[in-house]
Amino acid sequence: MMIGDPVMTRLVNNPDGFPSQAVTGLVSAFPNHVRPVFGGVVRAARTDRKVALVVGGGSGHYPAFAGWVGPGFADGAVCGNIFSSPSASQTYAVCKAADRGAGVLIGFGNYAGDVLHFGQAAERLRSEGIDARCLLVTDDIASAQSQLKRRGIAGDLPVFKVTAAACEEGRDIDEVVAVFNRVNDRTRSLGVAFAGCTLPGADEPLFRVEPG
Repeated sequence: MMIGDPVMTRLVNNPDGFPSQAVTGLVSAFPNHVRPVFGGVVRAARTDRKVALVVGGGSGHYPAFAGWVGPGFADGAVCGNIFSSPSASQTYAVCKAADRGAGVLIGFGNYAGDVLHFGQAAERLRSEGIDARCLLVTDDIASAQSQLKRRGIAGDLPVFKVTAAACEEGRDIDEVVAVFNRVNDRTRSLGVAFAGCTLPGADEPLFRVEPG
């Protein structure tokens, strides 16, 4: 559900602190499932040695991404500002906390800021001996003809869910990456909007579509 959807009403203390307050509220509501770390959240309970899947991106696409952390899904989530990429330091911190000794996969939609910052975090992790790799979802057929240039939007959910299942099965990192590639190559979406969302603190939606 996007921020400002007409069927939802939200109370915001301070629009400038919306992302961090949203994470704080999630952790307070589900302390047995998630715990806070710098940059986002990780699972509250430690898991056995396994490939860790960390997902992330800008805040505002709830329940993605923090709401996807838990058994059978993500090991951690990096939460950026509203509709903007998290920093490399945020990503690094969440990945370090989520690492279970079998490598870390960082999954995200194919956006320039995410590619840059998550890539920097992966390089830093690899320099410390952690096998870290980036997984770019590319399902949005409206954004580009070439799959390599397409954005990742709604396809994030099924692609990450199947990838996470491979992690939970105990497959090694190469096998999990192969599963991701297979699912991502077969996932397509097309988004249509008839109204824009309203960002916290804004008086008007981002856009309007006139009747007809």
